[in-house]
Order: sequence, then structure tokens, then C-alpha cells
Amino acid sequence: MRVDIKTINSIDKVTITNLDKELLPKLGTIFIGESWHKLLIPCNRHNIIDITISESEESIKHCLNSGRETEKGYEIWLHGNIATYFSRISECFAQDDLLTFKDVSKKYLLTESWNEKVEGDHILTSDKQFFANGEGPYWWHKDNFHNLPYVTINKELSVNKEQLLKELDMDLTVNDTKFYKDADCISLQKQPELPCVNVNDLKSPELKKLMTAVGFSQILQMQRVTLKPNSVIPMHRDDFLYQSGRHIIAGPTQFYIVLEGNPKDFYLKFAKAGLIDVSKPTFINNHGFVHSLIYSGTTARTTFLAYGISDLTNGSFIKQ
Repeated sequence: MRVDIKTINSIDKVTITNLDKELLPKLGTIFIGESWHKLLIPCNRHNIIDITISESEESIKHCLNSGRETEKGYEIWLHGNIATYFSRISECFAQDDLLTFKDVSKKYLLTESWNEKVEGDHILTSDKQFFANGEGPYWWHKDNFHNLPYVTINKELSVNKEQLLKELDMDLTVNDTKFYKDADCISLQKQPELPCVNVNDLKSPELKKLMTAVGFSQILQMQRVTLKPNSVIPMHRDDFLYQSGRHIIAGPTQFYIVLEGNPKDFYLKFAKAGLIDVSKPTFINNHGFVHSLIYSGTTARTTFLAYGISDLTNGSFIKQ
């Protein structure tokens, strides 16, 4: 589909990135297919008068303000099907936030879902297709906590991972079999049922230190999950619909930290949001998003997961 960019001052070539992450520099007339493309326009937003899509030259109107300023120019996502484009923008943005140009990153978290190719005989066809199906951009309003795919931890954590691994068995005693054949799991309890455990009642000193550092006062569930080399946790969503602690789990509330294994060999993908970076400790929303995990390393990979009430996530929502 034809894209026309109308500017005050003339611009040089526009760089287009498709969902396969292929760079397509364009001079002159721009055409994009009926999928998502990220355009880098070599000027600032105020130099752009309008962008039109389709042979009828339909304006994207206020959606022009959904992009962001970068050092190299104005970056904006477009779709060759203008109805699909308007639908996504309307789904993600409050109309008032696009009436004038402003830095939308102050209110919205942008995720980008690309076509990710994963290979290996250990990966199911359904998971290969799930990773390969990029969904483009989604914007998540930061005030809508329960819809966020993840929450970053904006402070450095001092964690003795080796000592923590030695001590986890002091608190985790239930052998969990829900992870199929590719993972071993030890949990605090079989299911995330109330009541919670007070963080001060944890037996492991290193675990108590870590949980306190990331704001936990009450613990609902904890798990140590070890993935074997070349393993997969297939597509699923941790709904916990029938568990009494499900209101504590809602939103990006699962604390996630890697204790063993190379982060470069591990891929966690969420529907809509794309790949989630868990190379650093993070709170993720595995309750709200279908996801799949692929580990292609040659040694075992161990993660520690925890749900509960934390000042960094749901502390202001949950009555204790």
C-alpha cells in the first residue's frame, strides 16, 4: 500500500523495518504490505504535516502523534491496512493523548512483537508458529496496572545466587509436576492458595533478604524451576481461575529472576507484547498473557519465581 509523508522541509530517505526486522531504505514513493512496519523519518515531528495511506490517500490524522522522537528522526509504526491501523491505535490510546504531539512514553509502555524464528527438533510446531507470528506494536497505559505485560525493577539488587540456591529447599518443599517433562519444579505449596506467608517467617536468610529487597511483605507462592538443556514450556496462560489467591496474582506480579544459565539461550514470548527481557530481575504478567518459553542452552537453567504482595507492584491494591 502506498504511503505519502507530507513535510514542511524536504527529507532524505526513510528507513522502514518490517516484522522480520529487515531494513528497507526508501527514496521517493513508499509502498508497504498489509502488515506492520516501523518507519524512521529523518526529521522531527514538527516538520511532518501529515501521513496518508492507501491509494485514496487517507490521512492517519491524530494517529500521527503516536510516534516518538529519536536522535535519528521521528519513529512511527504504520500498517498497510489502514482499518487495522486505526483499530490498534484506538485499542491502545486514549483519544485525548493524541490530540497534540507529546512524549507518549511518559504515559505508555511500548512493546514490539516481531517475527521470531526459533529452531530445533525439541520445539513443537505450535510454539514455532507462536514465535513466528509477530503482532507489531502495542501501547500499554502505565496507570492500567493489571494490563501491563511487565514491570521493571529500577534498582540494583545484591543477590548471592549460589547461596540462594543452597537455601531454597528450606522453604520450598512441594514437588510440582505441572511443568511436564522438560522442567523440574519445587514450590512453596501445590497451588497459590490463601493464606499468605509473612516474609519474616521465611527460613532462608538469603531468600528473606531478596524478598524484602523487592518489596514483598506477604508471600503467596514461590517456585524454583530448572529447565533441562534444549527444552520448552509450551504455550499456556497461568490463569489460576479456581485458586483463592488469584486476586494477588492479577497483573505483572510474578517476580522472576534467573539463577543459573545463559540469558542469551532463553526466549520468553508473550502474545501481543513479544519477547520479554528477563536477563535482569523483573515482575511479569504471566497471568494475563499467553506465553511460551524456549531454552536452547547446553546446561541446566534455573529460575526463581514468586507471587505475593509487594510495594513495587500490587501493594496499593491489596488489602492486608
